Amino acid sequence: MTGKSKSLLVGLFNAGSLGTGHDELIATVLRYDVDIMAINETWLREGEIDRAPVIPGYKLRHTPRPPGKRMRGGGVAAKP
Repeated sequence: MTGKSKSLLVGLFNAGSLGTGHDELIATVLRYDVDIMAINETWLREGEIDRAPVIPGYKLRHTPRPPGKRMRGGGVAAKP
């Protein structure tokens, strides 16, 4: 051990749709300099990952609501 502590900073963001309002998500990730940002209510369907914002240094991992559900919203994602 070098005496330096290591920590992992994780955030949670309720997007209410990753297809819109990218500025708030990007500002939050950059402001808090999180290692992992969990995102709920992505509202992205299968094949719509291109609608999500791109944040340098992060890669989106997304799981949409299962097909066949007629409900609005849903989906979870993480940007590690």
